[in-house]
Amino acid sequence: MKNLNDKIRSLRKEKGYTQEDVAHKLDMSTSAYGYYEQGKTTPPLAKLRMLAEIYNISISQLTGEPKDTLEFIAQSVSVHTYPYIDNYVSAGSPTTISGMENLPKIQVPDEITGQYAGNNKLFFLKVNGESMNKVIPNESVIGIIEYESVYDLKNGDIVVYSTQDSEYAVKYFYRDGDKLIFRPASTNPNYYDTIFDIKDNIKIIGKVVQYSVTL
Repeated sequence: MKNLNDKIRSLRKEKGYTQEDVAHKLDMSTSAYGYYEQGKTTPPLAKLRMLAEIYNISISQLTGEPKDTLEFIAQSVSVHTYPYIDNYVSAGSPTTISGMENLPKIQVPDEITGQYAGNNKLFFLKVNGESMNKVIPNESVIGIIEYESVYDLKNGDIVVYSTQDSEYAVKYFYRDGDKLIFRPASTNPNYYDTIFDIKDNIKIIGKVVQYSVTL
């Protein structure tokens, strides 16, 4: 990828784009894109693919690499970018999540996200605590699909929810009439159900659809 920064700068100028224009197309900040043109950072494969699409050329034409290397990899690996809440959501007692605005992004291969690949309601965060350790161990990174209502859920779903104090937790969800039950799944018997009335100010942030752990 020698002189890749010169190549993408030249292509941008030929098209009459500003750095802001290209950064927007790449779903990233202008300053981060600027590092590409300065040669301070190298675009990951997903961004190379997007740049190639912007300029209607192949990745090998963009990078100067042989077609049988990057081009092949690009065809076999597809990724999407998702918001990542770089704070812990509690799997024990609820804990406030700060920094919900201007969230950083992470790239996740479609092979991992599966049927949810590219879903604009999918985001990721990390779990802290042992109340769900039978299913989701401490330090797991969980993928969540946003849901706005308890009526969109079914009993047995694992959810992230917030209380009226804007505190967040992850538990099994059950609805029994007007009661909302959030149930742990822990090897520690000291964890127990948390029960609210459906009229309480409980907000379902989303349904957990996947998780990953470091062994």
